[in-house]
Amino acid sequence: MTNTLLIIIVIIVTVTIAVFFLFRYFLKVSRKPVLEVSLVPIDNPRWSDKKKIGELIDAFKRNRFDLAGYYECWEMSGLIISGFVKPSEQLLGVIYDHPIAGIWIDICVEYNDEENLTVSNAPAGQEMDHMPQSTKIYLKGSSLDELMAKVLAERNNKGRKTVTKEDFASTFEEAYKKEAKWRAGRGGATFLEVKRVADKMGIPLDSEKMQANTQQLQNIWMEEKNKPKKVKRGLYEAELPGEFQRPESFRQRMEQKSEPMPQINIPLLPFYIILITAISYWCYYGYKYNQAHWPVSLTAVIIFVSIFLLLFIILVSLWGYNKQVKMCSYLKRIADLTPGAFIFISGKSPTLFYARERWIAKVVFWQGSDDGGGTTSLEAITRHSGGWLSITRKNIINKVFARSDKNNIPLPESDFSNKFTMSGSDKILAEKLLNSNIANIIMRLDEFKKPFIDIDGKSVVIRIDGELSNTSKETELKKFLEIAENIVDAVVKQGG
Repeated sequence: MTNTLLIIIVIIVTVTIAVFFLFRYFLKVSRKPVLEVSLVPIDNPRWSDKKKIGELIDAFKRNRFDLAGYYECWEMSGLIISGFVKPSEQLLGVIYDHPIAGIWIDICVEYNDEENLTVSNAPAGQEMDHMPQSTKIYLKGSSLDELMAKVLAERNNKGRKTVTKEDFASTFEEAYKKEAKWRAGRGGATFLEVKRVADKMGIPLDSEKMQANTQQLQNIWMEEKNKPKKVKRGLYEAELPGEFQRPESFRQRMEQKSEPMPQINIPLLPFYIILITAISYWCYYGYKYNQAHWPVSLTAVIIFVSIFLLLFIILVSLWGYNKQVKMCSYLKRIADLTPGAFIFISGKSPTLFYARERWIAKVVFWQGSDDGGGTTSLEAITRHSGGWLSITRKNIINKVFARSDKNNIPLPESDFSNKFTMSGSDKILAEKLLNSNIANIIMRLDEFKKPFIDIDGKSVVIRIDGELSNTSKETELKKFLEIAENIVDAVVKQGG
């Protein structure tokens, strides 16, 4: 058998096996029940029909709903959600956009006794049973105004929960989890539910097939229900929300989603030595084999490269995991000494977050390009919104040519004005900050490279050149964060 024929056979077998298992995976995923969801805030949702979504958003605003943000749901691929709240009427509204199910809206009322009412124009759902404490009314194809009229007419005259914009995501997640738990507790879909769905879809099923499909669905639900708790996380979950959230709710929500801290309880040095020795010996063996058997066969080359790559990947993976373990311990030490700070772990990667009374924030390390040294920044979202203000250190061009900018704010002669420029549209905030002696705080950033402060609405970013995620730079990171925290506190105090 020639080398070429052998390679073709191996490729065909590998591809066939891969396609088979991939098909089984997607089949399982498509039928697997989702017991919990996580809403991830997004800034620019990709709506399937921007015009229709825009009309629905306008309709909610006409009915005096407040926008509570746009969200993606990792557990349901392609689903985009827009949340709304109307505190005066204790109402919660949702726009759903799904690539297969389409676009629909819900209006909900949560009562203090854990009962709830939902009015929806969803194209499907009425075929399924719902929790005894949940009342769901389906008005397929109805407008938002018609749904509003129905929910106001049907709601009970008893204590209702008020949902704020900050609590929308956690309220939605908890409601979904509660219903999914109830449905899993009864074993998934019942025989009658399967029959109603089949009848609506026009699928003829005899009793035997119906029973088999019901049993199969219930087995899938029970399998998922009995699985050990393990929630998949995506790195995007370490993102800061676009709007301010209550610190307690924000921290609780993030800590619930955080994965356990990675740990290594054995010394790694012997493993490094073994792996490096093995790689070195394998390269030496390949060199000697090449000398003795030249020209070598293609099969021998494939075997040599495969084993080399395997050893190399194991070494790199072990080194990367060890780096994440050290990073977790490093940031946790800082979090334990910093009020309101906590660690969030996603995919073994740690992120340092803040949940203060009037602002939330995250620390961002950017490694930079091959030519750059990276940056370290504290990115905060504050309770109150302001204008735009930017503070940067003067560079050589500013000093030599006295470069002017129409947005520059005149500063009184001082050490601060000699080293920094302030520009922006919010001159009132600038005056308040200068009067609050913030200049002395910012001057402490002078020991770092290229300090930069940007205030834009509710966003406050303090950034410096230099990536401080290395454990050897712990003292520098602590100092930078202390200064950055004081700057955010000052902005919040003067802007509020």
